Amino acid sequence: MKADIVIENAIVLTKEFEFLRNHTIVINNKKIVDIFETGSKDYDFKDKIEGRNKLVMPGLIDGHTHLTQQLLRGMISDEYPVIYKRFNLPLESKLTPNQVKLSTELGCLEMIKSGTTSFADAGGTHTHKMVEGVMNSGLRAVLTRSTSDTGEGIPKNMKETTEEGLRLSEKFYLDYNNYAEGRIKVWFQYRTLASCTDELIVGLTNLAKKYKTGVHTHISEYGEAVLYSLRTHGMREIEYLDHLGVMFPKLLAAHCCLVSENDIKILRDTNTKVIHCPRSNLGKAVTKTPSMLNHGISVGFGTDGTAHSGLSLFREITAFKHSQIITHGVPYLDFSVMNSKIMLEMLTMGGARAIGMEDEIGSLEIGKIADIITIDLNKPHILPTHNLLNTLMESVNSNDVCDSIVDGKIIMRNRKVLTLDEDCLLAEAGKNLELLNKLNNWSDDNLITLDRRSK
Repeated sequence: MKADIVIENAIVLTKEFEFLRNHTIVINNKKIVDIFETGSKDYDFKDKIEGRNKLVMPGLIDGHTHLTQQLLRGMISDEYPVIYKRFNLPLESKLTPNQVKLSTELGCLEMIKSGTTSFADAGGTHTHKMVEGVMNSGLRAVLTRSTSDTGEGIPKNMKETTEEGLRLSEKFYLDYNNYAEGRIKVWFQYRTLASCTDELIVGLTNLAKKYKTGVHTHISEYGEAVLYSLRTHGMREIEYLDHLGVMFPKLLAAHCCLVSENDIKILRDTNTKVIHCPRSNLGKAVTKTPSMLNHGISVGFGTDGTAHSGLSLFREITAFKHSQIITHGVPYLDFSVMNSKIMLEMLTMGGARAIGMEDEIGSLEIGKIADIITIDLNKPHILPTHNLLNTLMESVNSNDVCDSIVDGKIIMRNRKVLTLDEDCLLAEAGKNLELLNKLNNWSDDNLITLDRRSK
């Protein structure tokens, strides 16, 4: 029997979140074709990853990020709201096409080294260069074109007429959907309710339904957004979007941290997919996740971009767990309100459902696409352990990710990224950070870039 890649002697995480010791995973033609106890079968393979003292698990799925904000790292911490109007949008609006590609590749580099194999991006400018960057990285992505046709605080070059927004969004879909051997999917996006007219929101949703694809948007993230909707429409954001008829199963609703119980019922009834971004959201609210899960709503995780302290989903889940326990558990002595199995399901299958790929990725099963990471367990903060599931959710971090496989191809081996030039990207990013600071009248006083001096 022939195979492209085998991972031998590993601990394998099953779809039931149990652990198979000393097992082998076989990958051929992009897919997982076999899982068995090491030594019980023989395959003629082209490449092998030694899995001893490694955990093999599904690649992580970042359900909401902003790769065009990668050059904002360290800028917005401790700043008063609303930061996206003061920092995020001004930066995005000034990026050149090459800077968009650089920012995208820099973000992909960070995600690869953090264990992320798929992500949904909330769009920006020069999206054709984002496509190029993702294609080079080897990652899987659902990309969108940031679209706004109204609203205060939106830079002029990021605001279009309704007709332009619809035409250019459709063109982006037709030009780039299924790019990079199918790794890149294109969805539609309206940035926020406050920055888009009803005509644009309904029009983009209709385009998504026409092409049987999805819509990605920000919902109930900021208090000012909810209050805007109440003042303008007499309804909360989710209530008004439901009134417009645009809540549907392929809507990826990022954040949803300021929601009412009626909002939750609407999310359930429309089968809308929710993505929480804990470290970003905790500056605004603690999400009502137990109620959402009890209502049968699919919830996954996102990072909201590196401006919000990085692209590590492992860090997101630790922040999430403790915020949920202190809010929804401690007052009622319910200390298992957010247990490890629930969080791991959200981290894997929750993200897969959000991007419409639950039948293809999100778990290690024969017939699914090989989007896989390995975790080096030979670390003092991991082993020995009484419960590997708990340790995985509480102690493992991005630096423990050893290998990464996307679409059946190895893109990182022993923490060496094979698809991108790490040193060149970091050096180029430093130069561009200085340029962007000048354009935005931001200080260079605390700027730290890669030291390129010879040793």
